[in-house]
Amino acid sequence: MADPSEKITVDDCRVGAWVEVSNGGKEPWRGMIAKVDPTSSQPIAVKWVGNASPGLAVKPGVRWPTNTPDGLYTWRGGIHFVELETLLEVNDDLFHVANRKGLQHAELPCKPANVFCYERTCGGRCTGVPSASHPPPPAKQKDTAGTKGKVKPAAQPTAKAKPTPAPAPKTHNKPGPKPHSSASAKKGSNEKVKPAEEKKRKYDDAALGKYFEWEHNITGDCKPCDVLVPFTYHTSRIFNLEPGGVNYLVEERADPNNVRCSCSTSLLPALTDMLGKIEDLHKISKGQCPYRAMQCGGLLYHMHVYQDPVGKGYGVRALEPIKKGALICEYSGEIITTDEATLREQSYVQLGLFYLHDVHGKHNRGKYTIDPTMYGNVARMLNHSCDPNVTTLEMNSVNIMGDKIPKVPRLVLFAKRDIDAEEELCIDYSPGRDREDQLQKIMRCFCKTSKCKGWLF
Repeated sequence: MADPSEKITVDDCRVGAWVEVSNGGKEPWRGMIAKVDPTSSQPIAVKWVGNASPGLAVKPGVRWPTNTPDGLYTWRGGIHFVELETLLEVNDDLFHVANRKGLQHAELPCKPANVFCYERTCGGRCTGVPSASHPPPPAKQKDTAGTKGKVKPAAQPTAKAKPTPAPAPKTHNKPGPKPHSSASAKKGSNEKVKPAEEKKRKYDDAALGKYFEWEHNITGDCKPCDVLVPFTYHTSRIFNLEPGGVNYLVEERADPNNVRCSCSTSLLPALTDMLGKIEDLHKISKGQCPYRAMQCGGLLYHMHVYQDPVGKGYGVRALEPIKKGALICEYSGEIITTDEATLREQSYVQLGLFYLHDVHGKHNRGKYTIDPTMYGNVARMLNHSCDPNVTTLEMNSVNIMGDKIPKVPRLVLFAKRDIDAEEELCIDYSPGRDREDQLQKIMRCFCKTSKCKGWLF
């Protein structure tokens, strides 16, 4: 039996093994390992599975039959790279190919080999369970509690409540592995991979206590991998336009010295149309150019991610006053097609995840969606308010990658009004729907403002 205090390592992971991944105390995400790269800070690519619910849309015009048995899973949610810290279990026997009585293969919207049953809830309902389609586990892998795999040891109750004694955070700038030459791959197989350099806390402020630096001007009470829904912090957009693929293409940022200021010709007119009269953009941006900062990934104001005391989870507060019309940050994440977003949303809604944001560009309306669920920046952490102090604006991006990526506008956050230091930054998750009867009543709102609609969506 494996030592229960032993942590899951890259050596315990291999292509074809099933995994459970932390979802911040909720029902864990489940999937199969699709790729392993020990040289990456996010070494494990997981192909997700989700419930195959009756009537669930697979693609336009194709749904699961109404007589679909309960407890079945299929591929849903695409593929993402995850960190080792988020793995709860690696196990070859978590799922088996479903073989339920009365399950008619002709009625399935996918291949029968892509319909799975969760071993721990099967209860013998599958007859003649076929062997898994993946290869046998490595010889050195040990059994844990009678299963083929490894379970992450349970965390101490106070471990996450007090992040101060935890090690300094790792700042991850790569969503996944990059192609390696044969020489580098050979070298990597013979040498021990050095861990990513950790950033250290700069100071111990009496008001904030000890904190973690997420990026320049962004700090947090904990690391991104320790929030309620863990994610990998990334400051650039990641284009993932192949359905279910793992070929991520990270957008390269322009050099500020090569970006001409367009505040007066582009940014100011757009903000004025939306917010009314505002002060000189350079003046309210500490003398810097917000247009360049927007295009190059700069953050002009100090912000802090904290755990909200009234039940909203984590939120973001300003650490200094911010003027109306000032740049907050970009809403960053994966750029995916709307078709892929539709498939992912079906899984996300079941898990209570509402991060997807459509991009409505003039030239590609309805084609792309931003998904910061697994990769994102500080914008992902902003809470909802029915009377928000932050709003979104789409701006054309400076593209230095040519035809490698499509022309997708940037979704940028700006101050809707003057914001005080220590004030929470919030956006409206359902803009334009101002009455309760316009909402689907999916999740209760806790903003407690005079304009509260009662629901987020």
